[in-house]
Amino acid sequence: MRSIELRSHRYSITFFLAFFVTSFLTLTASAQTNTDNPIASALLESLQERGLTLVHVGPVTVNGEVLTIDGIEGYPTADQRKRFKIGELALSRATLENDGRLYIGAFAATDFEIDEPAFSFVANKIAITDLYLPNSASQDDLVAALPASLYSFAEIEGLLFQDRRSGQSMPIERITIDFDTENNGFPIIASIVVENIELNRSMFTLLQQQVLVDLGLEQVTAGIEFQGVWNGDTGQLTIPSAAVVLQDLFGVQTSLELQGLTAPVIQQFSELATRDHIIALDLLQNVAISTFNLSIIDEGGLDDLLDRQAQQHGQSRGAYVAQLTARIDEQIARIPDQSKQLEFSQAVIAFLQDPQNLTLSAAPASPIGIAQIIGVAAFSPVSIISLLGIGLEANVD
Repeated sequence: MRSIELRSHRYSITFFLAFFVTSFLTLTASAQTNTDNPIASALLESLQERGLTLVHVGPVTVNGEVLTIDGIEGYPTADQRKRFKIGELALSRATLENDGRLYIGAFAATDFEIDEPAFSFVANKIAITDLYLPNSASQDDLVAALPASLYSFAEIEGLLFQDRRSGQSMPIERITIDFDTENNGFPIIASIVVENIELNRSMFTLLQQQVLVDLGLEQVTAGIEFQGVWNGDTGQLTIPSAAVVLQDLFGVQTSLELQGLTAPVIQQFSELATRDHIIALDLLQNVAISTFNLSIIDEGGLDDLLDRQAQQHGQSRGAYVAQLTARIDEQIARIPDQSKQLEFSQAVIAFLQDPQNLTLSAAPASPIGIAQIIGVAAFSPVSIISLLGIGLEANVD
């Protein structure tokens, strides 16, 4: 896809997720308004501390356990060109905790909008349960406070990103996020599902567009699923499954297990991320890979793609596959281990002849440090295969 459009959509997604998905108001806002309701006051004071200026706050009403604010509008104090609007906020079972945090049992927002010179974004509905807004003390160490600050569930429906420079738009039907912790501590269990991302054909490069035309696709519908468990005390991160699926084309799925990602390490990474041109190789010394898998899975388009490539080269499918295999075998021949050469070659041939799935896996005898992998790759890339115990399999059920 065109990089400028992807970059614009990425910025819009980042701004949106920072505002709502990663704890709604946890990292973004500021406000100034007067209200006699202590919950509404705490909410708006929290916003004011975090960088938004509000130009409109609608009437605050309370009906039983539900507090409603009839509309909020404002902008980031640092950039008045960026505007946001919320049609209505509803807070249920909201209480002020002894530690100064605001707890909201159920949070709902409708007609959320972000408007910037380069893009706009809308979401029809946002719902969050068990939301904690941090106090000023917990802002000093967000990673350590994370388990006690996460919401348990969030759902965003009817999203639409629009890039004004290109005129492109990207609808998303729904984003669902689940978090679970053990007694407000580690480990954190997370699940994320993004449903029906609609990618118009014109968003792709001309070559990619032609492929989609040949396949009879006006647009590509994508989906994302993620599951993970992170223990900030032990440093273990386990991702049993993370997948991106392009309907009627193919999917990419990965799983991995890392060691050494403790809460202090993640905190240092997050601090360094705010600085330009900083590469924290020293922080990678204790981060190691235990297992890794990467698969490409047919979703109905790989056979057609190979047929089309063969036709473009004026060859039969069999002849084209034989030519591809010969080229790949030239690269595989660089592997010192002949048994690995045979394993890789057989997997490639099986996949090209019948492209169901292809899986690359890494299972070292013991966890291998990221810094060591980087060093070995710099001097002898093929040595990574034996270092990580890399294998290749095709068409595994």
